[in-house]
Amino acid sequence: MWRISSTRAAKGIFLAFLLAALAVSGPASSAAVNCVDCHDSKKFTTLHRESVHGNIGCIACHRVSGGLDRHVLKKEKPVLISCGQCHSEIERAYRNDVHYLKEGLGCDDCHVQIHTFKPRKDNIKKAVIRSCTRCHSGDVYVKSGHGAAVMAGNLDSATCSDCHGLHDTKAYHRSGGRYTLEARELYNKTCKSCHSDREIMLRNNISPQIVKYYEETYHGKVEDLGYPTSVAGCADCHTDHNILPPSDPASILNPRNLIKNCSKCHAGIHPRFAEYKAHPDYRDVKKYPLLYISFVAMAGLLLVVFTFYWTHTLLWWRKVYWEKHRLEEMGIKLESPFTHEEGVQEIKRFKTRDRIMHLFLVLSFFGLVITGFPLKYHDTLWAKLLIQAMGGAHNAGFYHRVAATVLIVLFLVTLARCLHFLFPKGLGKKARKGWVGRLFGPDSLMPNANDWRQFKQMVRWFFNKGDYPKFDRWTYWEKFDFFAVFWGMVVIGGSGITLWAPEMASYVYPGWVFNIASILHSEEALLAALFIFTVHFFNTHLIPTRFPLDPVIFTGSYKLEELWRFRSLEYERLVKEGKLDGLKIEHPSISLKLFAAMFGHASLWLGILFTLILLWTFFYG
Repeated sequence: MWRISSTRAAKGIFLAFLLAALAVSGPASSAAVNCVDCHDSKKFTTLHRESVHGNIGCIACHRVSGGLDRHVLKKEKPVLISCGQCHSEIERAYRNDVHYLKEGLGCDDCHVQIHTFKPRKDNIKKAVIRSCTRCHSGDVYVKSGHGAAVMAGNLDSATCSDCHGLHDTKAYHRSGGRYTLEARELYNKTCKSCHSDREIMLRNNISPQIVKYYEETYHGKVEDLGYPTSVAGCADCHTDHNILPPSDPASILNPRNLIKNCSKCHAGIHPRFAEYKAHPDYRDVKKYPLLYISFVAMAGLLLVVFTFYWTHTLLWWRKVYWEKHRLEEMGIKLESPFTHEEGVQEIKRFKTRDRIMHLFLVLSFFGLVITGFPLKYHDTLWAKLLIQAMGGAHNAGFYHRVAATVLIVLFLVTLARCLHFLFPKGLGKKARKGWVGRLFGPDSLMPNANDWRQFKQMVRWFFNKGDYPKFDRWTYWEKFDFFAVFWGMVVIGGSGITLWAPEMASYVYPGWVFNIASILHSEEALLAALFIFTVHFFNTHLIPTRFPLDPVIFTGSYKLEELWRFRSLEYERLVKEGKLDGLKIEHPSISLKLFAAMFGHASLWLGILFTLILLWTFFYG
């Protein structure tokens, strides 16, 4: 067998003999020619045999349609067949890759040493970075947290392909400096896949709860509901490759750079806006003491209010239900000092203005609950369905603000009416005379010493230790309902306005106040909703003496016997002052009664349904 020299002269002599052989034996003999007889460099011999492709011959990738003799005579160059003949799945993915679609790059543009390629024994992530940075500048990425860690040998850190894909890199464009829906969903999902892995995070001294903390913020909740383009995602704040700790002056999260970063979404903000905590853990008293105190305070308020009032409600229900049952069982009918005609006489309790305000209060309250609670319980199916029914998170936010505006207007009107009640003739020195008497008088909703006495008597009545207390125009629980609105509007209204316009609010207080506002707004909303749907509904509608509905707030009137039985002090006072006859009115019309029944029952049962959903979510969601 000929030993082929690498010198040009020897190759020429061999080529002459080869052509002579071809002339004698014809094209069929070309198959017997070995490619390395000409391509005899080490790259095509020893190194190729040791490569991952060493087990396949040259013609598996290089084809000559007219026969090898035409190639030997330099009349035809071999055609490089598609790598997809062996790597079909990779080829299918790469057909949609940005490198193929936009740049027309082939396999060998990245896999440059295809003849000598060996299985990687070193850090494959380093090899990916080296390959990508041949075209893409590596100055930013390689110096960043991820890239620097990879080059230092950290296999947990992300390399290019971990975020962008290996053979299926997508082409994403920014719209107004922000990522599109598909891009944001991909990058959010990719970031979370590593940063929610507890083992990886603990190995790298990073909190394994960082994703959870993000998902508890407004940004995370809206993103989880399926509307990531409406809020900032991972790559919006942490940018493309500048993944450096905030202490690094080059980091986009450094306080000097953060305000510019936040301004991409929140234009016109004060520099202290950047003090907002994007991943807060309000359970960490050392790192976030004010957030912790706010959370504990609201949790304590919820616990105290519902422990007291649910106990009060259960005791009241037991007493009334059992007493009513006992009287019915014995066939005893409660006595009345009125004839039938007198007892059914309608007495005016609420003016038309009061009823209209209450109607708008109900509508705005349900509007706030329906549009707001899906955000609080964003990870539930019912929340996602409600948001979809409203046309998305943006529409839900708009409806929420409309309902909030109605509630704020009602609150301001109530404040104006309170001032007019205290100072009916103005604020002059003479006009102010007697305002203290009106403030603590029987028509006022201001708590006084009688309320405490009536409460104690009510408790004794619960346990069969005394008679049912006598009440005037307002009971102690009605006064609590009224003042709860003032507390609620200060907390939930103030925090809501802050979250509504954080850019403007940043000129008043620092960004970390927004975190506190989120806690107060969310927990106060839960307190208000559950209190209305359980305690208030029971006191006014579900108590056995009024079940299933007390229509007085809708019709504006109730019967004389009800006034005498449940508000005996007011009845006696009206009789004594000669004002009772002036409150007698005609029986409500059929249309008003029909509206009261339909609207009242719809509101009542919708509230009960929502309560059941909230309780189910709390215990089983």
